[in-house]
Amino acid sequence: MQQSINENDVNAQAALWQAKLSSDLLTAEQEQAFSDWLAQSDEHAKAWQEVNAFWQQLDTLSEADIRFLEDLPTSLEEGGVVEINDFQPVHAQIKKSALITQSQRVFKPLLGMAASLLLMFSFYSLMPEYFADYHTAPGTLRTLVLADGSQVIMNSNTSLSVNYTDNKRQLVLYQGEAYFDVAADSERPFDVKTHAGSVRALGTEFDIKNRSEQVAVTVFEHAVRVSLNTGDVVESLATGQQIVFTENSFSQPLDVSLSAVKLWRKQRLVFQDKPLSEVVSELSHYRSGAIIILDSKIKALSVTGVFDTDDTNIALNTIEQSLPVTIHKVTEKLVLISAQ
Repeated sequence: MQQSINENDVNAQAALWQAKLSSDLLTAEQEQAFSDWLAQSDEHAKAWQEVNAFWQQLDTLSEADIRFLEDLPTSLEEGGVVEINDFQPVHAQIKKSALITQSQRVFKPLLGMAASLLLMFSFYSLMPEYFADYHTAPGTLRTLVLADGSQVIMNSNTSLSVNYTDNKRQLVLYQGEAYFDVAADSERPFDVKTHAGSVRALGTEFDIKNRSEQVAVTVFEHAVRVSLNTGDVVESLATGQQIVFTENSFSQPLDVSLSAVKLWRKQRLVFQDKPLSEVVSELSHYRSGAIIILDSKIKALSVTGVFDTDDTNIALNTIEQSLPVTIHKVTEKLVLISAQ
């Protein structure tokens, strides 16, 4: 069922902005649109303060609070829909110090609001699927054979479009990660566009990871040319090299392990002394819903390990066993991580 937000419902608008601002897909234009919306009225500012304060207060939840989640309504546990118009600013009446000691009567409305935000965040994160020719669900891979014989391997939660004409081959990687094995065609260049710039094949094989504001491109064979939206250009990135770029800048080329970069194609993730927040962010691309770290102090905990992407629950169990954290799986679509 398609949902809409009443233009007069500023609370729902604020909640949707929270979802957008938390998304990897946020653009500079959307940041400016949010600033414009916030400045339109005191009512907008108040609604945003309430929503943002509530989200920040999730960091104060204790294990006792989390146990209340086990009594969620059956409809939510079974994937029921939380109507956006049901959003109510009840959290404005609850002081931060009371979150730990509030009864289930108070906590459940807060959880309902969190579910509303989660719903909108999930909807917004899936928006590229509506524009893309091809999309992979979390935890799945897909191989495309294009009209010219080029092959594309799409990683989990990836959205891609293809536009071939008589004089060009252009793909758009809206989000996610893909490996490109390009067929030779001297008459038609092969370009992959991202939100930050484009990559042109000067040979055959390369990988692009577009999961956030930053885009990483790694060359497996021959070379690529990288052009930023600003007009800056890296004329040739060679085999075994990687650069990371945004709309405004790019890193120096780095020599990388191609074996490590391609592990996702074998449904593996490798982390070497990476902060828990980074590991959780990466794992979230391989499962539906959200993984939320409730305690800021555990985000920097170091994680080292090799995880299978086809079952992220095993990865989460391993993290819980090796770090001083407690992981509570509310549903398959909502996982909370707190300090022990």
